Amino acid sequence: MDRRWHAQRARTCRCRASWSAAWSTRGPASPSTCDDADGRASYSWLMAVEREIKIGVPTDFVLPDLTGADGLRAVDRGVHVLSTTYWDTDSLELLKSRRGLRYRTTDGGDGIWTLKAKTRRDGLALVREETEIEGPPQQPPPQAIRLIGGDVDPAALHPVAQLRAERRVVELVDDAGVWAEVADDSVAVLDGEREVHRFREIEVEMRGRDDGARAGSVVERLRTAGGGEPEASSKYVRALRALGRDVSDASDS
Repeated sequence: MDRRWHAQRARTCRCRASWSAAWSTRGPASPSTCDDADGRASYSWLMAVEREIKIGVPTDFVLPDLTGADGLRAVDRGVHVLSTTYWDTDSLELLKSRRGLRYRTTDGGDGIWTLKAKTRRDGLALVREETEIEGPPQQPPPQAIRLIGGDVDPAALHPVAQLRAERRVVELVDDAGVWAEVADDSVAVLDGEREVHRFREIEVEMRGRDDGARAGSVVERLRTAGGGEPEASSKYVRALRALGRDVSDASDS
């Protein structure tokens, strides 16, 4: 796994026997720890605010050169393979309450649990709380269960959707550092080992200051190259639709 890229993504927390450093490059973050059943701190977790723009594109889309968009420089960070499992109840209680829980690995390395909540629109962007927690893939870690709360039975949570994606990562930088990360995702929805659907989307995740005009400049280039309007549907919802689930009465997450 490309450790440098993974650290820059800030989508992991490192833990030791008691405390470990956790970090975020995406905005205000709150690192903490949680205890296991014996009272020992065994999980490290991180909450941050995610701001991203999602754009659906054709499967043959060619990502344009984004250098020069409002003074930004594009730096290609290569391609990575993401394997993601979404957890929910049979009746999709997490989705209906505007939350999402997933376990994801990058390039076959150690995985991370992510709980997303409180999704809202702000201009072109989707804004939501994102909490990352270390833990093995077999079941959600205790801190994730605590954050979900008592309105969902933890025993009812199980894998409901699996995705495999090839992600090309391009950083948009200025003199202050990384302003945003562009992820060009080619995604396969899986039913066991069988691929049932494929789609492609672009995510622009803002890491620097909120700048609507700059975001608009990047989106304009993507749309000129053949991208669609900014949209709100998550990969999880798109996967559920592909698997034949009715999500018409559920809020996106």
